[in-house]
Amino acid sequence: MIEFSDIKGKYIGNKNLINNVLGSFLVRGFGFLVSFALFPLYLNYFDDNTVLGCWFTMCSVLSWIQVFDLGIGNGLRNHLTADLSLKNYESARQYISSSYILMGGVTVFISFLAFIISRYIDWNSVFNISEQSISPESLRKGVVIALCGVLCFFFLKLIISILYALQKSALPNFLNLLSTVLLLIFLWVYDPTGDVERDFVTISWVQAVTGCLPLLVATIIVFAKDLKECLPSFKYFRWNKATGVLSLGILFLVLQLLYMIITVTNEFFISYFFDPSFVVEYQIYIKIFSIAGTFVSLALIPVWSAVTKAFVEKRYDWIIKLVRFLYFVAGIAVLFQLAIIPFLDPILEFWLGEKAIEVNLSAALLFALLGCVMIWVSVLTSVVNGLGTLKCQLYGFLWAVLFKVVAIVLFSSWIPWTIVITATIVGLLPYCVWQPMVMNRQLKMLNKEAFQNG
Repeated sequence: MIEFSDIKGKYIGNKNLINNVLGSFLVRGFGFLVSFALFPLYLNYFDDNTVLGCWFTMCSVLSWIQVFDLGIGNGLRNHLTADLSLKNYESARQYISSSYILMGGVTVFISFLAFIISRYIDWNSVFNISEQSISPESLRKGVVIALCGVLCFFFLKLIISILYALQKSALPNFLNLLSTVLLLIFLWVYDPTGDVERDFVTISWVQAVTGCLPLLVATIIVFAKDLKECLPSFKYFRWNKATGVLSLGILFLVLQLLYMIITVTNEFFISYFFDPSFVVEYQIYIKIFSIAGTFVSLALIPVWSAVTKAFVEKRYDWIIKLVRFLYFVAGIAVLFQLAIIPFLDPILEFWLGEKAIEVNLSAALLFALLGCVMIWVSVLTSVVNGLGTLKCQLYGFLWAVLFKVVAIVLFSSWIPWTIVITATIVGLLPYCVWQPMVMNRQLKMLNKEAFQNG
């Protein structure tokens, strides 16, 4: 029989991790409801699904820029977690200062490059949308405005890595929630003019502002309150700290690039090889079948930094127990994922009303399987990222990317747009099998060595 004292003991021993998970669930749970409310408002804002599909694709493509940070954020996260755990604030300030200066330099370089290149790109061709649907000038203007927002976000997002290192993983979700709520309020109160060109540019401005404002406010608060002694300064820039962030960060960058191609390029592939209108259908399925994965991801957000902290403190047995629990959570989430399928019709009718699409069972099954695979990948990567052992992940993601791109190019001419989903699933399967075997072997070996030296 489980005693209350046992439950209390487990809570106290993992208090920070549990509180962050619960906080993330609370914030993200509300954010999930907001994002679902947002989608019908988008459908009302844009009467033409082709233009809406173009908007979703544009946001997806511009978000790729956020990956080109040389892995600075993730490198900072791991180093800063270790320094704060050891209360080494001098080193922490040097890492923070070096990271902000590096990120500033990268932002200026990418901004200069992006604005020059964007002037010579035929965006209508990139997004596979006719000039009758939206003029080249309005599309280019919307792209440039959204690009400005993405580049500001690119620099300001370092605060997210700092919050993770502070073991405050619920706060990044809260910042994301604020952005979504601000966008929701705008779509709720603003009456579209019916002029596609004007409305497209307007939503681009709103997206840019709502994405950056919460990050700017959070940065000011954190350095005024939690990290007064670690305020970024040019005189605390250190090349050894910068290279330390980059040496770990570069590998994270490569993994981010590969993961981006695996996950966030789907809208682009669908638009380019098929038609932007299919992106709307994709968005509907992915939002439904990412519910379980989203909540698992929430639970995993503090795991990365918690594993890094435990690794520094050589608490390998704790990590092994955590991994077993995460496997159990993943299993429950997979069952929930599959259980959605029989109820898909009433869910869509309740959510979208008269704009609900007709359910395609084969597509629904594919998206359910994709959700299951992504849940498993999330569990694995959250642990190995915390451990900093990334070789297996690198090879697994590289294979998944190569398989996905080749399969789409070869089969897109005679298989429907769901080939994008099928290729993603099949490409990730080898990693899903290989990584847990490598990770479990490593943890058992480390735990055995710690016990023998103990």
